[in-house]
Amino acid sequence: MKKTAFFVGTIIKFSFQRTLLFSVFFTLLSIFSTPCFAQSFFSKLFKSDGTRQKSMYEKHSDISFGIGTANYYGDLAPYNRPIKSTLQNFSWNVGVDFTRHFTPHFSGRASLTWVRLTGDDNKFEGIASLEQLYMRNAHFRNDVKELALTGIYNLIPESRSYRNRPKINPYLLAGIAVFHHNPRAKVPTNYAGSEASPGEWVSLQPLNTEGQGLPGYGDQPYNLVNANVHFGGGVNYKLNRNWDLGVEVGVRYTFSDYLDDVGGYFAKKSDLAAFNSLSAVMGHRENEKIAAWTGREREAFARAYYVTKVDPAFSDPNRFPLESFPELDGTIGGVRNSSSRLNDMYVLTRFKIIYHIAPSIKCPVIR
Repeated sequence: MKKTAFFVGTIIKFSFQRTLLFSVFFTLLSIFSTPCFAQSFFSKLFKSDGTRQKSMYEKHSDISFGIGTANYYGDLAPYNRPIKSTLQNFSWNVGVDFTRHFTPHFSGRASLTWVRLTGDDNKFEGIASLEQLYMRNAHFRNDVKELALTGIYNLIPESRSYRNRPKINPYLLAGIAVFHHNPRAKVPTNYAGSEASPGEWVSLQPLNTEGQGLPGYGDQPYNLVNANVHFGGGVNYKLNRNWDLGVEVGVRYTFSDYLDDVGGYFAKKSDLAAFNSLSAVMGHRENEKIAAWTGREREAFARAYYVTKVDPAFSDPNRFPLESFPELDGTIGGVRNSSSRLNDMYVLTRFKIIYHIAPSIKCPVIR
């Protein structure tokens, strides 16, 4: 009895599905066979002789120049305080773009950008819970040269001719880039070594400030050529037939944690000194009396920090001058890296002037 019921149910179900399938098929067939629909739809795809219809869109290119701001986020500008990290790390960027418009919605762009990124731990002075960042006393300046390939989607489709493009054209973007960078920092004002002069900006990667490549340290020196993925958006405003003004914001998330030369643990100062005396000085800046970049006095805060974290006896400057304080090593104030889960990132805001290049006119062949 159960087998019979199952068999009958299967037949009914199959019959229903077949009926539904044929109903959908004939409905679509009737729509596509309607003269008005067929004429309007297929005429866009094929000519009367059966060959495929060419797109009516006029492909063209534009070139633009832009300048704007740059903001770095990483170990010297924590992600967990985005507004303050943004406001304290304004720098600049300048670049040139070449864009090819393929369809009313889609374009491709190649860009060359020069970005200045900066960060300074001394901006954390007096901020509760960030004392260890102030004590780290790192700072950097990094000039990033970026070559990017970007896809662009116009939210408002362009018309057939570039001359009749929308007055206001918002768009979204995403892409990849390769870049070269070289973090630098200022030598302490009291440095007496022969490798550099006090106050000189020196490259940090060759100094292996976290012990990279030294005996007993597993990590190798970080690469100065790296990559990022980026996304963002912008809007262009048409001035006349060939010129636009634009503004754009793009987020660059990099595959490096060393745009700021900070990414891991403190190396022992003695190990760095055995490699290079300047490495020891640049890898351990916690006991500097004067901030090298800003010139501000640091001793009072540093002494109070060690009194709280290590020993109240450090309050006596006669017994314990600042130079005699122990080095930060991961047990005092934590690791050197303050955002180990995320790589470094930067955000570019750019104001652009754009010139649309008129496409070449193709004359018909005379036979």
